[in-house]
Order: sequence, then structure tokens, then C-alpha cells
Amino acid sequence: MLYNSIQVPSEIIHKWQEVVDVLAEIMHVPSALIMRVEPPNIKVFVSSESKGNPYEPDELAPLNTGLYCETVMKTCQPLLVPDALRDEAWKSNPDIKLGMISYLGVPISWPDGEVFGTICVLDNKRNEYSKPYLRLLHQLRDAVQIDLQRLAAQHRQLEERETKIRRLVDANIIGIYIWELDGRLLEANDTFLRLVGYDREDIISGRVRWTDLTPLEWRDRTARAQEELKRTGAVQPFEKEYLRKDGSRVPVLIGSAAFDEQRDQGVAFVLDLTERKRAEAEARESERRYREALMELAHANRVTTMGQLTASISHEMKQPIGAVVANAEAGLNWLDAQPPELNRVRQTLGWIINDGLRAGEIIGRIQGLIKKAPPRREEIEINAAVLEVIALTHGEVVKNGVSVRTQLADGLPLIRVDRVQLQQVVLNLIINAVEAMSAVREEPRELLISTDRDALNGVLVSLRDSGPGLDPASLDHVFDPFYTTKPSGMGMGLSICRSIVEAHGGQIWAGAHETRGAVFQFSLPLERNETISAEYAGQCRRPEKADTESENESPFSATADVSTEIGCRALAHAAPQG
Repeated sequence: MLYNSIQVPSEIIHKWQEVVDVLAEIMHVPSALIMRVEPPNIKVFVSSESKGNPYEPDELAPLNTGLYCETVMKTCQPLLVPDALRDEAWKSNPDIKLGMISYLGVPISWPDGEVFGTICVLDNKRNEYSKPYLRLLHQLRDAVQIDLQRLAAQHRQLEERETKIRRLVDANIIGIYIWELDGRLLEANDTFLRLVGYDREDIISGRVRWTDLTPLEWRDRTARAQEELKRTGAVQPFEKEYLRKDGSRVPVLIGSAAFDEQRDQGVAFVLDLTERKRAEAEARESERRYREALMELAHANRVTTMGQLTASISHEMKQPIGAVVANAEAGLNWLDAQPPELNRVRQTLGWIINDGLRAGEIIGRIQGLIKKAPPRREEIEINAAVLEVIALTHGEVVKNGVSVRTQLADGLPLIRVDRVQLQQVVLNLIINAVEAMSAVREEPRELLISTDRDALNGVLVSLRDSGPGLDPASLDHVFDPFYTTKPSGMGMGLSICRSIVEAHGGQIWAGAHETRGAVFQFSLPLERNETISAEYAGQCRRPEKADTESENESPFSATADVSTEIGCRALAHAAPQG
């Protein structure tokens, strides 16, 4: 290995300067030198700062002119010349012209034996240089050679790194270029050139600069990367765009590192993100189509479910409509009375209005679940949403002899969800529970619906029925698409429930109750800080059961009793006939 090109760092030169200064002082000579061979010359590499020293640092002298140090380097042996003026072999030595007539020097070598130069002392008078001085010179030479060993090891490591980098560059796996901080591109591999649409001649001629490859809107991000490079010596990979030669753009991931502490040159690694961006766009489009398909399927499921409730809903609608007709007839009777009972008429008209509003509410709930609309997330109170679904399924529940109880926690936080989709989940779970309990003959058919906080401070909704329960082997499959235990079921209802809950960041699961029946639960997280409580947002309170006629309630209005906990009224009064 050739070491002639290795630069000795300034901190080592400073250390060697102290060595020669101490050497000159101890040996009482005007000159102590470290010489380095740089063919065809030899250079004063380090010179002692002692009085009377005629040698200046970086001074060059040609080889093959009879210098003392030449003999030391050729023989790789120490050389002692006490007095060159009295030695025929040395009386023509060029150093005599500088008055240096005595010399003691030893060779300095690189780890592989290649000569670096010498370490020597010279005097302007005769000097025999005792053996202790020679031992001292050897010891100082050894210290210098230890430094050279470290430099050589660093050089080998650098060459190995450069070899690896060169292999990486030549392998053309990713785009690589060597940069200067002022914008010049010193080198680039074929992958990078293909990436930006330039050729090697553009690099050699300097027609392309890495600063010009950056679009205007990416300049600020690139400037921040340069500041990071100056501060740390490296840039963590980040995404940006490059301008191609034809003006088109290419998305890239780029990272960079400086070569040294000056940080004015370095290497950049560039990865083409075109395919990844295309794949991401396709994934987004696929996700969009999936969401659309899910919405279509969910809508179809809602329509199908509402179709199952047609008879019950029809019964629900007949009650307020029948009450409107009966109250209207009663009102006519009060008008025909002599004299007309106007106060009674006014009260009857109020009942008609209330019954009309009740009918409108039922229709509104049905429309809300059946209509096809894009998802719209809003902050809702979970208890109110659950009670609306319970009211909607009231007829079906009563028809199947099911008693519904609720345990709705107070003060639950508002959650940001799509109201229709959330109510579809509750609707599907209620219908499933009612159908599951249809096989129960002897025991009561009971459905407990409860709400609470979950462990992560979101909300938890639970539905526990008294049906035959779930087969433990099926628990892992009840939410799978097309999995069903019903003879006529498609097996999509629970799968849609899971998709809706998970799309809101929640979880849904099922289990068996410890006595009998099944338990279905789902949790929904808060998507924001809990700053609004249901207490301040119009909490839905359960009315107390009443058995007296309300002043504003029609005596012809009637709903079957869902449970005393819900507090729905079952009143049947007749207006006087005229």
C-alpha cells in the first residue's frame, strides 16, 4: 500500500513539533527535524523552533545530492556523522553550506516498511552524540511511528469505505451522487442520472447542479436539511421532489452525509418513490372503493332490516294516526255541543298536534336509517342514540314477547361518530338478540342494554340477551362475512357491525353470559379531549312511569310498555261521544 498521499492531521503535526523542540533542547543542538520523502524531493516536515536553526518547515531539497538523510533512508539504519569536515565521505554534503557539520538520524517507516523519512538532529560543531542520545532518538522515532500506524489504519478503513461506496455507486441499486455545498455535482451513478433525465456529460460540464434540481416549493425544506447537515454532518432521510431535465417531476426519498468536519462535500442517497406513490394512490383508491362498497352494503342491510320491521312499524304508525282520527272526531263532537266546548276543542287540537309530531318522529327515524347519504361524523350523546333505536324497534320487541331493560350511565362523554352507522350497529344487535330469543319457550325473554365508560375513557355499549347463547367454538367467527347460524341469514349483519365499529377506531366482541344467553359489546374511543359532558349537552333522561293523564298527551295515544325502566306509557282513554 502506498502511503505517500496520506495527509498528516494538524493535531499530529503539533504533537511532533513538541517532540523536536524537546529533542533540540535536551541534546543542546540548533536543529531537530522530522523529514518526509516526497519524490523527487525530501521535505522538512517539522523543524524545531530553536535558536540558530537554518531549516524552515516545508523546505524542499532534491534527492540524490548526498544529503545525510538520503543514506539513512537507503540503508534503513541509523547514521552518526560527528564531523563532516574531517570525513572524506561527507565533506561535500550540502548541509555543510548551512554550517551543519554533525548529524545523528534514524529512519521513520510506515507499518508496511515503506519509508516515511527520518528524525534527526544537526549541530554546527563537532558532536559525538552519546548512546543515550541515540536511544532517546529511537524512542521518539517509535512514538512517531505509532502515530503513523494509526494514520495507516484510518487510511485503510477509509479506503475500505470508499471501496464499498464505489461498489454501491456502481451497483446502481439506488441513486447516488457526490455533492459540494455550493451546488456542484462532482459524481453521480447511472441510477441517479436516469432518475433526473441527465447524462454524464451534463455532470462533467457542470450544466446540472443539485440546487437547480429542487422545485421552488421544496427550497425551504431543502434549506432546513442543509442546516441539519452543517450542524450534525448528516441529514435524516426525507421526502421531496426533483425536477427532471424535461421539466417533469419525480418524488424521491433523500438522505445525505458529509465526508469530513468541513462539511463542504459529501454523498447523497436518492430513492425513487414513483412506484411507491403510485401504489399509495392505488391503495387510497382501493380504500375509497371499499368504503363505498361498505356503505352500499350497510345501506342494503339497513333497508333489509327495516323491511323485517315493516309489520311492527306499521303497528306503531297506526297508533298516532288512529289517535289523530279519534281526537278529530271528538273535537267535532265538542263543537256540536250546545254551547260548543271550546276549551275541550282546544285541548283536543293539542292532542292531535302531539300525535302528529309522534308520527313524524317515527317516520323521521325510519328515513334517517333508510336514506342513502355520505358518512357525516358529529358529536352525539350515546344514550340518546341508543334510546332512539330502542323506540324504533319497540313494536318488534313487544311482538316477540321480549322485555327490554336499560342501564344507561350518566355523564358519558360525547363521541364523534356517524349517527346513522352507529344506530345501525345497535339496530342489528337488537334484532339479532330478539331473533335469538325466539327459541326460548319456558324462560323469560329479556334484553339488557347498558352503556358505560370503557377502560380507555371512551364509551362501552353492551347488549345481553337470555337466548340460547353462543357456541364457544363460534366466538372467533361470528363477525366473519357470510358466517351465520340462521337458516335464512346471509351472515353479513355482524360483519357490517364490525366494519362500522372498526372504521370509527373501536372494537366489537361477543361472549357467553355466565348464566345463559349471549353478550355483545362494542367500544368507541374519543377522538378529541373530553371537554363537553352529556350533562351540558342535553342528556337524555328517562321519564318516570306515570299512570295519570298528562295535560298535553292525547287520551287516544298508546304505546306498549317496553319496560318500567324506559318509562313508556300505555294509556287508553276514550273521549266523550257527542
